[in-house]
Amino acid sequence: MTDTPRGLSRRLLLAASAVGAAATASALVATPALAAPNYSVIPRLPGEVSRLDTAISRNGRKPYEIIDVKIGNDFTRLFVPHSAKPNSGSSVPVAWFYHASGSSYKALDNAYSYSADPLVDLGFVSISPDFGGPSNYTNPTALAVQTAATAWVQSLWNVRASFLRSNSGGGAMMCWAYAKKMVPNIYGAYHASSVFDVEDLAARDDTQPNRVLAVYGGDRALMRATNPARLPQDAWKGIRLRVSAGTADQLAPAELHGGRLRRLALPVAKEATIAYHSSDGYQGGHIVPTTTNKDSVETFRRWLQEGPA
Repeated sequence: MTDTPRGLSRRLLLAASAVGAAATASALVATPALAAPNYSVIPRLPGEVSRLDTAISRNGRKPYEIIDVKIGNDFTRLFVPHSAKPNSGSSVPVAWFYHASGSSYKALDNAYSYSADPLVDLGFVSISPDFGGPSNYTNPTALAVQTAATAWVQSLWNVRASFLRSNSGGGAMMCWAYAKKMVPNIYGAYHASSVFDVEDLAARDDTQPNRVLAVYGGDRALMRATNPARLPQDAWKGIRLRVSAGTADQLAPAELHGGRLRRLALPVAKEATIAYHSSDGYQGGHIVPTTTNKDSVETFRRWLQEGPA
């Protein structure tokens, strides 16, 4: 994995968006039919705009609510187990999901459904902000959304532990949130075929105008200032990290993104592991395999049992 193409074509960027869109389509599962919302256990949440009929987890048969809220101007989707009643004083684990480029907050019960649904059985509240749009990386809008979402969650639950999960373009925001401790009590992060270095993406983007730089208003200094790949090694001290990376990924090559993050963190991290998967045959070699669902759930389960990082 030493030959990294330097040109990031429009075709590859569209492929990245397809990871978000196709994963959303392919991971669609049966969801409850629209019915009268159930507020008997989980009351109406601040900013709530809708909820489905009560869902039941596939394996443990635990009831939970699928709720959309608006935090400021950002739509956010949550899975809230009936065991995690807000303002009850109990401590709950929270899983934060960072959607792929081209996707949205709706990824929670689409691309992330087979990760978030099993976490209900472990008592997790899962949350998927929109971060202001499909591909904002670490721009000021995305950072502000994270800050607001964290405050919103902490106003309702005592967060026992936070777990972070990203797909594709969501990796940059996840890494920044972890390094800067933008969410409370982080136990670890799962980085799946994800971005680490936004400047690398911009450098290899041959679209006009540059799509990655445009997210930062054309301001290269701003992009550099919020690029997690520029953070010092000490930013990763004591973290837990699990990386899943494709061997043929041209959009987020492991040696420049997930693998690079792992190498940087390894000397100072509590845990930093990587699992490679074959990504031959996919457009640009960029895919988030379905195996990451079970792997991330089992990883989060173990970290929860092991305690704080």
